[in-house]
This record gives sequence, structure tokens and C-alpha cells, in this order.
Amino acid sequence: MAQESAIPVAAPAAPELASARRPSILRSVTKFIRKKPLGAIGFAIVGFMLLLTIGFPKAEFGWPQLPNRPLGFELDSPILQRYNPERVFYNERDRAQIFEDPSSQHWLGTDKSGRDVWSRIVNGARQSMFVAVWALIIAVLFGASIGVVSGYFGKWLDTVVQRLMDALQSFPPLIALILIVSINPLTNGPNLLMISMALGFVGIPSVQRIVRSVVLATREQQYVEAARTIGATDLRTMRYYILPNIMASIIIVFSTGIGVVILAESTLGFIAPDKLPTGGQSWGIMLSDSYPVIVDHPGPGLAAAGAIAFAVLGFNLAGDALRDVLDPRLRS
Repeated sequence: MAQESAIPVAAPAAPELASARRPSILRSVTKFIRKKPLGAIGFAIVGFMLLLTIGFPKAEFGWPQLPNRPLGFELDSPILQRYNPERVFYNERDRAQIFEDPSSQHWLGTDKSGRDVWSRIVNGARQSMFVAVWALIIAVLFGASIGVVSGYFGKWLDTVVQRLMDALQSFPPLIALILIVSINPLTNGPNLLMISMALGFVGIPSVQRIVRSVVLATREQQYVEAARTIGATDLRTMRYYILPNIMASIIIVFSTGIGVVILAESTLGFIAPDKLPTGGQSWGIMLSDSYPVIVDHPGPGLAAAGAIAFAVLGFNLAGDALRDVLDPRLRS
């Protein structure tokens, strides 16, 4: 007993010391910005895109307010302070203010119909983000499920599934997208949800191939073999041992895929604007409208093209940074 009492016992760490060891959020953000400056720029662009989808608050909160815009609850959100994108502005001669230069009233000028370009850019961001998020949810949900099942079981099931995915990918994505949108038995005309479903369906093969490749490597790990040895069912193994270890790859696919979907939606709006909802504020539709006069009046077209490039660049940079952070092989 005396020998046992003489054994030194480590004192518990003080709460202050334990909390001091934990890296603060600010320190983590600073470290991320220092090590991944391009990723930080990407996340800043993504944050700005999200801010555009919400809208600018009232002037009392210190945010810039669009001129000649009354305070109060406007459009479909209580904090939106922007012009109606379909509103046509007229001068004192009761003529439409077409192709106005940027000014304090119209930050990016007006288009060929006298509509505010900045307002259409902001509403185009809302439409692009809505379509991109829902399309990625559909693509990742179905593509990841197919990839996990196909990669885990392998053999004849994997062969059949991959041949079906090859058949889907044999169609050019843009042609398949236009075909799916054209065959619309659910509604009387195109709508954003239908566009999202079509883009998500087109993206399923690519998502499932990425997830399947990760599952093929994960299923050979020792902890998966140990789970099988102790009698875990296939469903339990996929749920508790496979899926948690491939979530990093799924998150990366989701983040980088948003930029791809935004580009695809804009391409559809440029090539086939009639396939998008009437009155939609797609950046691709803005490009299509400004294309005939792009030489004489490049402002609206450059604004729409810049918004597309800005959004795609931001999500690609953010996705690359997430890949480097979440992949343990690239952390060094």
C-alpha cells in the first residue's frame, strides 16, 4: 500500500490551460489565410455571392442603399433594397434610358430596354445560387448513394451500374440538359426547380464516379475488414465505416460543383433562353440579350460575363482550399 501511494499521479490540467491549448477561431482563420491566400480569396468571393443572394440591408444599418429606393419591405424579402429587375427607367422626355453609363443611380448602367444592370446581376446571383445548390443536392444525393453501393459490393453489380453510367455520359451534357428541360410533363412551362432537377440528373454520373473511386480504396482498409470480421452487416459497414470516411470527398465535390453548375446554367441561358423561366434573371440570358450589340455597347455583356467568371473562380478556389484542408495527404 505504501508503494502504491508513493506513485506520482499527474494533476489534472487547469481549465485555463486546457482552453489555451485549443486554437481559437480567429487564430485558425488567420492561419488559413496565411497558408491558403487563394482559398481565402475564394471564400471571400463566395461570401459576397451569398450576400448578393440575401440583399443589402437598409441604410440605417450602415450598408449602401440603391438610390431612389424607398425604405421598407420590398419584393419578396424584408431586407432587399434594390430595383425591380424588370423595371424600365424613363427620362424627362418619357423615353427609356437605354444604355446609360454607370452613375450614382445605376451603378452598372442600363441595358437595351432601360433596365438597371446591377439589379439584374444581383437577381441573377439569386437564381444561379438557387439552381446550383439544388442541382448539387440532387446530384450528390443520388450520385453518392450509387457510388457507395457500386464501389462497396463490386463484382457484377459494379459492372452493370458503371455501364449504365457510361450510357448516361455518352450524351453531350448540354444536349441532354436541353432535352430534359424540353420534356417537361410536370408543369406548363420551365421553372427553376425543373432546371435544377435537370442539371442534377446530368451531374449524377460524374459524382458517382468520384465517390466510387474513393470507396474502392476505403473498403480495403483494416477497420472495414475488422467490422466485417466482428459481424457488421453491409448496411452498417457502409453507414458507420465507409460513409464517414468519404464525407471530405463529398464536401469537395459539392463545393467545386457549384461553379460548374453556375456555368452550365449560364450556358443554357445563352444558347436556349426560352428554356429558362419567363422573366428569369439568368446571367446567360443577359449575355444573350447583349450579344447583338456587344461591340457598340459592351457594358451589360461585360457585367454578366464578369459575374459568371467571378462566381466560378470563387467556388473553384474555395473548393481547392477545402480539398487541401480536408485531405490529410495534402495538409503538409
